[in-house]
Amino acid sequence: MNADVQNRTGSTLVLAAQAGDRQAQEALVATWLPLVYNVAGRALGGHADVDDVAQETMIRALDGLDGLRDPESFRSWLVAITMNQIRRRHAAGQQQAVGGLDETWEVADPRADFTDLTILRLGLSGQRREVAEATRWLDPDDRELLSLWWLEAAGDLTRAELAEALDLSTAHTAVRVQRMKKQLEAGRVVVRALGAYPRCPDLTELTAGFDGTPNSVWRKRIARHIRSCAGCDGLGRDLYPAEALLAGLVLVPIPLGSPLLLHFQHTAATVAAQTAAQSAAAGAGSGAGLGSGTGAGSGTGAGAHAGAGAHGGWAGTAARKAVLVSGAAAAVAVTTLALVWPQHGEPPQVVGPETTAPVAARDTPTVAAAPVAVVPSPAPTPTPTETPTQTPTPTATPTATRTISAPPAPNPERQLVDLVNAERAKAGCAPLRIDPRLHSAAQKHADDMATRGFFDHVNPDGVRTDARITAAGYRWSQWGENLDRGPTTPAAVFTRWMDGGIHQSNMLDCGFKDIGVGLATSQAGTPYWTQDLGAPMS
Repeated sequence: MNADVQNRTGSTLVLAAQAGDRQAQEALVATWLPLVYNVAGRALGGHADVDDVAQETMIRALDGLDGLRDPESFRSWLVAITMNQIRRRHAAGQQQAVGGLDETWEVADPRADFTDLTILRLGLSGQRREVAEATRWLDPDDRELLSLWWLEAAGDLTRAELAEALDLSTAHTAVRVQRMKKQLEAGRVVVRALGAYPRCPDLTELTAGFDGTPNSVWRKRIARHIRSCAGCDGLGRDLYPAEALLAGLVLVPIPLGSPLLLHFQHTAATVAAQTAAQSAAAGAGSGAGLGSGTGAGSGTGAGAHAGAGAHGGWAGTAARKAVLVSGAAAAVAVTTLALVWPQHGEPPQVVGPETTAPVAARDTPTVAAAPVAVVPSPAPTPTPTETPTQTPTPTATPTATRTISAPPAPNPERQLVDLVNAERAKAGCAPLRIDPRLHSAAQKHADDMATRGFFDHVNPDGVRTDARITAAGYRWSQWGENLDRGPTTPAAVFTRWMDGGIHQSNMLDCGFKDIGVGLATSQAGTPYWTQDLGAPMS
């Protein structure tokens, strides 16, 4: 979605939300919470306070809607609020960091490291992955700037919005960005040097005391070594511009199981309880009244829906929390995942896991005739039963009639592949062939997810899709993978994957030649689907 479309959509939502439309307020949260989450996540490095910053930002945005005169400026206004909350957190942390355990405030939660989350959820490889890893080597101020510049490079923010969020002139912002980019480029070369195999012996000796935690001191030491070392000096010569690598990247989806929604729910429940207690103590209230127009809500109970002007007091707070919970639930919901990853070439094709709500069911497309494919477990061909029937006239020539039993329904894999091939035919792509090796890789991953109860392209042991496909014996030049859980029929999962996003792009990519589908059901009865696509090495 380009910036103009985003602004128009945002303007419509803002105007409705300012008029007191509860659904518009929830939609506003669902639409813009991922942006806030990405800015805070990168600026704070995945620190546990990201959830607090995201919640406080959205509360302040809802509180201040009445004072926003230009609805089209909502995005830049929201980003500015986010940056203010980030700076508050940093200031609070610096005031508290007086030694001992307080010094751990700046340490990111290793389970929530935003760099790892970016690499995993966006399926980054090659130099894009190196850029993400290099962000760990930035100084805190530059990390804040990066959180905005990354979105500018991806097309989600303009330079004017970036400058406004920093409260700087455009010229001063350009200077800051250039300085940050130089530091980022140095970090990219450091990442490449530390990841080289075999590593430079002199670098190994230099880093003997390095504990692996990125910081500015070691970045400068390693960068100095690279500049002076004949063996390491060429490591940065083939680097693509970071802007080109980040262009078009999607926002990092709020992960399944994120504590963010629970955070909202807990706070909302607390406020609702406090509201009820206050209302009971005051002896006032008419229950769950509905707000009207732009004035205060007519109800004063815990469930009252405050109008656009009713932001004060416990009732208004409870209403805002309820809006946050509903909007955040829509933003956090992750129904399917998809990845596609070419083997060669830079910059690599990058598409990421989608955070999509289930799309409306479509008519099942007419299945076009598909060529016979190699199927891992072909269904047996039914044997026709012949029943000769003599005519009563002795002179008549005996004839035979055939009673043919109905063929069994195709297995789920065949059904799903037929649906995919029908759509590929409409797009002018050749049909996919079921490959036993891709079937094996897909089935094993589906079995693993159903057995161990996870839902991701990377299993708990850290094994990725490309490794699974390679281990199955498929020599690939390009691979893709779609995942889903919940649907019980091939038609249902196909409908969800035809979402206009990466799942659909995977299935309709004419570069893919082969496919394999795995289906497994957990002990709780939940179906897990894996669809692996590939193009063989030529």
